[in-house]
Amino acid sequence: MQLFPARRALLAGAVVAALVLPGATPAQAAATGAVSGHLSTSTGAAAAEVLVQVYESESYNYVSNASTDADGNYTIAGLPAGSYKVGYFPLEQPGQYYRQQATIWNADSVSVTAGGTAKADDQLLAVGTFTGQIVNTAGDPMPNLSINAREVDTGAVTGGQTDDQGRYTFATQPGRYQLSLQPIAGIDQVQYVPGKLDQDSATVFQVKADEATVVNETALSAGTLSGRFTTAAGAPLANAQVSINTAGGGSGAYTETDANGEFTTQLLPASYLVGLYAGDRQQYYRGKLTSEEADRVEVRAGEQTRITDSLLGTGSVTVSAVDSVSGAPIADFCAQSVCSNGTGTVTITGLPQGSHTIYLDVPDRLHFNREVTGVRVKANRDTKLTAKMQPGALISTTVVDRQSGAPVADVCLDTFLPKQAKLADSYGDCSDRTGKITVGPFTAGNYKLFAVPRDSNYGRQWVGVNGGSGDEREAAVVTVTVGQIATGPQIRLDRAGRVTGTVTDPAGKPVPNADVSVLTAHPGVGAQDAITDEHGVYTLERLGPYAWPVVVGANQYASVWSGDKPTRFTATPVPVTVGAATTHNVRLDQGVELTGTFRTPDGTPFTSGFVIARNVDTGDIAGNVWMTDGRFSIRVKGPQRIFFTYNVSLGEKQFDGRYLATQPDGTRKLARFTVPASGSMTVDLVVPTS
Repeated sequence: MQLFPARRALLAGAVVAALVLPGATPAQAAATGAVSGHLSTSTGAAAAEVLVQVYESESYNYVSNASTDADGNYTIAGLPAGSYKVGYFPLEQPGQYYRQQATIWNADSVSVTAGGTAKADDQLLAVGTFTGQIVNTAGDPMPNLSINAREVDTGAVTGGQTDDQGRYTFATQPGRYQLSLQPIAGIDQVQYVPGKLDQDSATVFQVKADEATVVNETALSAGTLSGRFTTAAGAPLANAQVSINTAGGGSGAYTETDANGEFTTQLLPASYLVGLYAGDRQQYYRGKLTSEEADRVEVRAGEQTRITDSLLGTGSVTVSAVDSVSGAPIADFCAQSVCSNGTGTVTITGLPQGSHTIYLDVPDRLHFNREVTGVRVKANRDTKLTAKMQPGALISTTVVDRQSGAPVADVCLDTFLPKQAKLADSYGDCSDRTGKITVGPFTAGNYKLFAVPRDSNYGRQWVGVNGGSGDEREAAVVTVTVGQIATGPQIRLDRAGRVTGTVTDPAGKPVPNADVSVLTAHPGVGAQDAITDEHGVYTLERLGPYAWPVVVGANQYASVWSGDKPTRFTATPVPVTVGAATTHNVRLDQGVELTGTFRTPDGTPFTSGFVIARNVDTGDIAGNVWMTDGRFSIRVKGPQRIFFTYNVSLGEKQFDGRYLATQPDGTRKLARFTVPASGSMTVDLVVPTS
């Protein structure tokens, strides 16, 4: 019987769990529930003697298991109330997860209640097979060699092992796969089929249900790479780490120098980058500080390649800083975490010769942080650097409990210019135990403040002159001037309430994994306020007791604001009450399909990246999509006026900004588009690359 690697691990986990988990007492049993279901084969017959396991939905930790009976039925009891993932692991074919998912992270969750039984019926997916033979360059079979198949779209992994004739056969679910093996015993280096070391170069094989995909492969022969590393003075560099990877980022080897600074390892034939790590020193062969500058090392099958290198000599940089506007020297600043302590200079020692980036910051925060690139360091020499620091402004205020007037600590403050409000990915500056908070630096302008308490007893708010609000338009305006500390209105916190509800699709079915918030966020950052569960239910926490606009967005649907409105400023606010939950249910629709192209003036499509539609009046994200091959399709709620921002790539080059249209006089201005109430629209965006 052939067991898949994942199958063996799961069985081992089940055995250990059975040994260490105590039996449930009657009281415990009453407080638990069960998962029960019927499992059928891909043809509809009962799937008997299939291992079924449950895991915690959040952590994926194993919880318990059972096996299906002769009729394909199973029950796993004694589960504490909560959310679970269910996995099915038949012999001689890959496992899958409820409902018909190849990976646990894509699986639907099952909710278990105390005293209840959750149903999880499922059907095993039809499978195809990989089959073939692995031989070496002499044509001899490669026995006992593991073959892995990774599904390109889901990341699911299956595999098998060659017999004494180098032949293998294993089942896998239909999909698109890349195959890999590790032909050098004792070395983790991976070879992808056919004969490639970089995954991006591997062939993608299509597996169909009930069909065999034949893949034969010749295992590459190894070469040897050896070398010696020394200190800058020529002494052996012992116990240094040597990292070897292909020039394309593929796997290689990881080894260590001996007492004489020597190393040796086997490698598959390729061009390699060799990295050297000794204490806090890092460099690349030969005598380079970055992998981009490194020399390539060629390893050929059956041959030995030898290299030698030495640690670079070190020098120092003495830094002074001046105000970029006035030219006045800055007495107190830090460079590479070394501070001047009022002397006006910092000397950074022990820098390897070559080009460096120096990072600077000013403790009083009235200047922006700065990084200076291309600072040349010479061995045994001191380099002088004068850095110009852009001046900025600060905002200072205090945070108190609205009822008692007592100071409140750990309240974080986000600051926004007009039409730039967004859900932050992390906390900003936060108040100390006296309630004091200072944020910045900022460029000159008019800012509004958004307070985010870490203590869930308090609610978020737009900071007003005399208290909080859920409406940005009611927030106080703080005008800041460069070089000064502006005083903002005192932040008077109210206790929190919450909004809860269910998100459904046009047919009334629950929409899981929908994002719910009172602000939008930049796509790809990962910030989210709340997310719907498998039943489409969400809860927005930590909201001040005001009327809030609420936005809901999900893949394949248009983002919509409360009241079925397209924008935050036209939304029907949802009232929030201290200590209570306001119900706000949302039904999504697909809105207007906004399709288009994203190309250079000569018609070349941009490779990939985010294309973002934003509302003209609020700056909020109306819709976004990850574009590929110069084409995009976004679902947008209409009617509203939008403009586009983007963060895209063309090959290895990155481009971001606002989309500007060329005017008759040759100038470029922000382009605005009107999305209709229904239907579809097409836009073709042309962005210069120079």
